[in-house]
Amino acid sequence: AIRGFFQTEPISQLHVGVYAVDLSSGRELFSHNEDKKFIPASNQKILVTAAAMSLFGPQHRFETRVGLMGESHGSFVDGDVLVCGSGDPTLSDRYWTSGSEAMRAIADSLHDRGIRHVGGSLVVDVAAWDSATVGPTWEVEDLRYGYASTGGAFAIDEGEIELIVEAGSTAGEPVDVTWSPVGTTDFVRSELRTALEGGDVGVRADYLPESRAVVLRGEVEVGTVDTVSIAMRDPVRQSVASLSRAIQEAGIELEGGWRVHWPSGDSAREPGIAEEDGPCSRAEPLFSMRSPPMTEIVAGILKPSQNWMTEQVVRALGQSYGAEGSWEEGLGVVEMFLVEEVGVRPSDLYARDGSGLSFYNLITPRAIVRILTEMHNSQSAAAFRDAMPAPGEEGSTLENRLEGLEGYVRAKTGTISNVNSLSGYIVRGTGEEVAFSILSNGSGMPASQVRRAIDEIVRTLAR
Repeated sequence: AIRGFFQTEPISQLHVGVYAVDLSSGRELFSHNEDKKFIPASNQKILVTAAAMSLFGPQHRFETRVGLMGESHGSFVDGDVLVCGSGDPTLSDRYWTSGSEAMRAIADSLHDRGIRHVGGSLVVDVAAWDSATVGPTWEVEDLRYGYASTGGAFAIDEGEIELIVEAGSTAGEPVDVTWSPVGTTDFVRSELRTALEGGDVGVRADYLPESRAVVLRGEVEVGTVDTVSIAMRDPVRQSVASLSRAIQEAGIELEGGWRVHWPSGDSAREPGIAEEDGPCSRAEPLFSMRSPPMTEIVAGILKPSQNWMTEQVVRALGQSYGAEGSWEEGLGVVEMFLVEEVGVRPSDLYARDGSGLSFYNLITPRAIVRILTEMHNSQSAAAFRDAMPAPGEEGSTLENRLEGLEGYVRAKTGTISNVNSLSGYIVRGTGEEVAFSILSNGSGMPASQVRRAIDEIVRTLAR
């Protein structure tokens, strides 16, 4: 039945790979181009989350440590307040009311310890990670959008800024703009103007690295109030500025303002060596803020297909199991785990990011099924399966797909231009549990059309 799909459009026009294996016996149920490499889109997240769940462990939590550099005398700190960034990917409204609320929690904890005056500065140490925040193979035009937000060792709100734009009452008037989170007050500059109804309207955000500011250009229709989300593009500095603002609003004076402690030296420095005696190793501990466990983080990645969180986890893997918190080190850790521990053939994968936004990623359906099988046999099997989207699940990428298969399918979607994928688990009508991967490239047609064809293959496998 599945082979019949390959003779009809749209599948007949695509480069497609399908592989399905019975998980109890290892019996191959279906194979087509299972050993050919495909661009996986967000199926790439399966690789990263499997590695993170296995290496960190399902109960691992990111820890943001806060301490003092100097002596405290009652309510006065004769020195700096130090925050050690761990790359926590959960400081957003996915786990808090907002990223700003997470910053207020740190500020309130300082206030609860009686601190009212800091003679030095708020210092946030991000030396554990590199400072190159842009995915090396991402398309430049994507960088303005939330799905290509960049991160760092200390960053909030998934690297995004939410803008509220309110047009004037007559054409030509300036547009009022407010944003959240608020870091530096001059970070967003607006050149927006009010336009007549029915005009060519739209908001374009351009990040200017020379001045470290986002400039908004375009027109907003008269009388309109709209919300626009854009990539922050300077996430570490703006997040630190937001924390500084929260501390001062909590009634704590910062005489020296705030600053970021970046990795010292240049790119030729041996990673980690210069920072062995850095601020975080010398500070007097005060308290720590811990993230939810890795099981909840993986669910936060897989169900909505969250790119930014995935890249944070990649770099955290590099920092913990490689030489530094970088894409190169993190992806090296992922590939080494998959090859040496899972048994994926080295020639079956080529990873260039964690989220699947890169068109340079390559993997075979055979490799994805191997990873899914390994996770099925691991101690984290139930947690990993439950972290994947389910048909009809609100807020997940399968919310409006595979109707009638509720309770029978858990699978990760993947979509970028001309790429559609779906891989995961099926419980068949016979009770068999199946791991499957469907990868398609080169569609040149609407994604919805390809998804319907992929879903029919899943329905056939589920019989």
